Amino acid sequence: MAITTGYGFKPVQLIGGQSFSGGTLREFVVTPGSNTTPYGVGSLITIAAGVAKAVATSPVAIVGSTVNTNTPVGVMTGVRYTDPVYKQTVHAPYLPADSTGYTNIFVKVVDDPDCLFQVRYEGTLTYTSIGSNVAVSFGTTSATTGNCKDYATGVATTLTLGFRIIDIVGSLTDSAGAAVTDIIVKCNANTHAYALQTGQ
Repeated sequence: MAITTGYGFKPVQLIGGQSFSGGTLREFVVTPGSNTTPYGVGSLITIAAGVAKAVATSPVAIVGSTVNTNTPVGVMTGVRYTDPVYKQTVHAPYLPADSTGYTNIFVKVVDDPDCLFQVRYEGTLTYTSIGSNVAVSFGTTSATTGNCKDYATGVATTLTLGFRIIDIVGSLTDSAGAAVTDIIVKCNANTHAYALQTGQ
């Protein structure tokens, strides 16, 4: 059963003990009205023809693949836009669904391929799962907190799964009574947009 307490991907550090200050943010433009669902903090972001969109299907790791709609360039940490009513620049944790009327929309993205992320896993995992891979399931961004509800699922050794488990933070029972595990992951080889040799 799908969990309801996912919180998306939280950047926590860089692999190998590299200096980390919270992640360098790069801004990518969003076409007004192009998002049918909210974009929130922790959402995986892809780039198509220079325009940012939320990843909608679980990323895959395939040798020789090209950038597509499920190829992440990073994780969203916020957004700025010009409010359609007050015409003022707004810095916000999420972009509401159907942003028609908004202008100058940019999502702020941690785009470092070496970044490690904390994400919630659906189920109980132990240290024996370190080194395995996981897929991503997608929830709906909260209009209250601005956090997306995406979470990890389907632990396996399958080479095409997009994320590798680096560490286990801990298992718990969430507020909805479901067994979950907070884990640390990184993009697998041939998953991150910057790691693909074929451009777009």
